[in-house]
Amino acid sequence: MNCTFTLLSLVGRRAAWMALAMISSIAVLNLQAAPAEHADTGAYSWENSVIHIEVTSKEYNYIQPWARSEHKTYKSGVVVSGHQIITTADGLADQTLIRLKKQGSGLFSLGTVVWIDYQANLAALTTDEKDFWTGLQPAHLADPVPISGPVRILCWQDDQFQNRQGEIDQMTVDNSALSFVSVPVLKIDSTIPGAGWGEAVTVGNELVGLASQQNGNTITAIPSSFIESILKARQAKTYTGLGYFDFTWDPPQNPLCLDYLKLPGHARGVIVKETGLKPGIPSQVKPHDVILQIDGFDIDAEGNYHDPQYKKLCLENLSSRGKWAGMDCKFKIWRDGKEMDIVYKLPLADYSDELVPHESYDKDPEYVLVGGFVFVPLTEAYLRSWGANWRQRAPFRLTYYDSGKVTPDRPERVVLSQVLPSSVNIGYEGLRNTVLDEINGIKIKQISDIATALKSPVNGFDIFTFEAGETVRQAVLDASEIDHANTEIMTRYHIPSDHVLNAAIVQDTPAAPAPVVRAP
Repeated sequence: MNCTFTLLSLVGRRAAWMALAMISSIAVLNLQAAPAEHADTGAYSWENSVIHIEVTSKEYNYIQPWARSEHKTYKSGVVVSGHQIITTADGLADQTLIRLKKQGSGLFSLGTVVWIDYQANLAALTTDEKDFWTGLQPAHLADPVPISGPVRILCWQDDQFQNRQGEIDQMTVDNSALSFVSVPVLKIDSTIPGAGWGEAVTVGNELVGLASQQNGNTITAIPSSFIESILKARQAKTYTGLGYFDFTWDPPQNPLCLDYLKLPGHARGVIVKETGLKPGIPSQVKPHDVILQIDGFDIDAEGNYHDPQYKKLCLENLSSRGKWAGMDCKFKIWRDGKEMDIVYKLPLADYSDELVPHESYDKDPEYVLVGGFVFVPLTEAYLRSWGANWRQRAPFRLTYYDSGKVTPDRPERVVLSQVLPSSVNIGYEGLRNTVLDEINGIKIKQISDIATALKSPVNGFDIFTFEAGETVRQAVLDASEIDHANTEIMTRYHIPSDHVLNAAIVQDTPAAPAPVVRAP
């Protein structure tokens, strides 16, 4: 009995040892066969191309523009040739620190901006730390990009590589995420959460886009073909910024419109509606022109052309289809009852082209403090202080100007945003969000005009006249008391300067006030 038990025990132990030896051998073989983690073995791996980006930036309070806080943005980027990382420009404005992490592990590396183009919503980053580039692989950008089919959306999150599925819905033309300029975009269906910050959109080993926005399950991506055209132009030093068509147009929905303009044949082309959107530059097209062709592409009655790569696209895409600001486009138009050819020069897209600028990047907000009156330029950044639904929540008299045009007489609008109470402004404490027209009889075309107007008080008083329709038409302050009141108010509210103009830098620590220059 005892012998039998001992024999069985030995057999069981031997079987266990053999099994353990087999498992150990398999593990050793697997370790030998598998490459070291994150090593560049020559085979392409997206883990070696996608970079995690952390951006620390200044965040402004446009209601109290001297106040600022710190904000962190987490983004993605993709390594391309030349030791550069391409990403979206969104979140990089007013940055004070950029940190890069590769392959989901290790320490952060300090990053810097090589170039940034807010209109195109694109940027390139790099780092001087040479070890950072070891093991990384430049991505191949697809050109042309697919306009349908499955894609993968890739990024690092909490040091884990996220690989989510998506489906291209269409290639279309839409405003750039940070601009009024029309650019090509991919619309992608995906359930990935929190996208729109430069995540890589891929098909196999090719990059087909960078995610730039997300609305529900719809992700908007910048196509790699558009990205590569800018990269090539920058490398060739021929990139001059995005251009745009400085006119609006309508499709001839009623055929009688074309009959009225005496255009023979079938319905085609679009009718120019409004011109001169680029301030100070006469438009080369006129209202009631019918645009029939751009750069050899026929324009149909819906405002589309047939792209040889991407099928039907809006004509607005032709302003950035391998062309940049200052380049010529050949237009065939119908004007005054006859067909004619004109050369259209693409104007440079600039935020100052808008009466209410969409953005104001990489500079401190402008303001002027006058006896507790806080004047600021009217911008969309200011309007966004009312939240995501600012178009519905902000005062209508302010949002109304968002559809206005820049003119030589009024390149911007100036607003009295609030009144900081003081003995010099008693009775005006409730004034806010009021559009300024004149100071001392001098038209305020832009915020820098305030300093000039304050040099000419009327009988010892500064007279502020607001736009017609405002609840208060005029306000009067004692000119002799304003400088003293400014010093007192700046001390009370920890305001470092009584004005910031033309992107002058406001120090983060209180400094000696620099009063607005006044007449003796």
